[in-house]
Amino acid sequence: MDSAWMAVFPSLLHGGLLISIVVSIITTTRFEPPGTASMPSFEKLFSTHATVAFFVEYEKALAQVQAERGLIPSWAAERIARDARAATVDLPSLERASGQVGFPVAPFVRQLAHACGEAGEYLHWGSTTQDLLLSARARQINTALPRLERLLAGILERLAILAAQYRDTPMAGRGFGGHALPITFGLKLSHWMVPLLRHADRMRALLARPIDGELAGAMGTLASMGAEALAVQRAVLDRLELPVPLASASSARDAVAEVIQFLALLTASLAKIAQDIAHLAWTEIGELAEPTAGTAGMSSTLPHKANPILSWQIMAGATLVQRNADAMIGAVRQEQERSGHGFIEGRVVPEAFIESHACLEKMLALLDGLRVDTGRMRRNLDATGGMIVAEAVQMALAPSLGRLRAHDLVHQACAESVKPGRVLLDTLAEMPEVHAALSRDDLRRLLDPCRYLGSAGAIVDRVVGQVRARS
Repeated sequence: MDSAWMAVFPSLLHGGLLISIVVSIITTTRFEPPGTASMPSFEKLFSTHATVAFFVEYEKALAQVQAERGLIPSWAAERIARDARAATVDLPSLERASGQVGFPVAPFVRQLAHACGEAGEYLHWGSTTQDLLLSARARQINTALPRLERLLAGILERLAILAAQYRDTPMAGRGFGGHALPITFGLKLSHWMVPLLRHADRMRALLARPIDGELAGAMGTLASMGAEALAVQRAVLDRLELPVPLASASSARDAVAEVIQFLALLTASLAKIAQDIAHLAWTEIGELAEPTAGTAGMSSTLPHKANPILSWQIMAGATLVQRNADAMIGAVRQEQERSGHGFIEGRVVPEAFIESHACLEKMLALLDGLRVDTGRMRRNLDATGGMIVAEAVQMALAPSLGRLRAHDLVHQACAESVKPGRVLLDTLAEMPEVHAALSRDDLRRLLDPCRYLGSAGAIVDRVVGQVRARS
């Protein structure tokens, strides 16, 4: 690989990410065959077709405003408004030319100018490549985020319904893979919801600060448009329904980076849920299972096996978004007023949004058909012969024996009870210090995991209440 590229992207050499970026570095949009009708919605939003359509919209708005301000002839703006069409752009030719130029804008402008005849001489007047690229990206991000917000709200709603339904369903709480204390499935669902509530707040904050458009010329001075420059900038971006930047955003990409970091957090929380579900679907646990629909999750070899495929797809998608977020930090480090770091953004932003959208949709599907085996949850609570509530015995002994002595006695009893033929209830009842403080009936009640759920139900109510208050 050329050492110049390695110098530009020093932080991205790990994990092979640099290779994937450089492969597509000749363009900042995704080229695909004509026709996007069958594309998923987010792939369509970030497609070359959509990007080129925005470029045309941008050039029309620019020409109209410049004609109104006397920068170009009115006849030229009228001709551009009439003849500039996305359908006239030859996408395969644009792709080839972009590979030579490095960006799609210059060859796009040449194609569109040709379609506009004489008026084409006034197309793109005083504008630059980054004006179109960054404004297109702003439009895409500002369009995409509200769609993600609706999906997130749907996930929270479904989790709240499940949490209320399984508010008091006991199950094993696990730490480092082992049984720790009894919880309820409703509490686990509440633990999943709380980060998503925070993400919903973060989403609202981002929506209140949409990404700025860009019309700043080559170096952010707009010198090419003279005294009318700032008026033209505001009028064009207003027509495109994009916020006007305080100054050029070309060398300040923190706002976009913030959005991608948010997507990484959001999908990481979804992946945590998916990971929990996949683990609880293990044969040895069997408390949860993914929806069954036809051949979903079917093994190609084993007829009895159904893989938790939705969960693993969510985890894989979240990993990709995390890598995109890491890469996007590199795009913030623009050198001077502009540099090659901007190539990173054109690659990672579409992928981060497409993968995030897929994660949210798959999580909705997973929750809609989630299968819960409450009987297996209850049986698994007994797998350790009462040890999962050993803390309850310790807390009952502590007032008379002291917490440390009580801890040591119960720990000793647990160690003895893992031996073949031993049961924790019998071991504890045989200990003189324990027997002096607690009867066998006391111990039997204390070792019932359904009696040691603490404030789980109240916590579920609190979290579900927060979710419902937002809807």
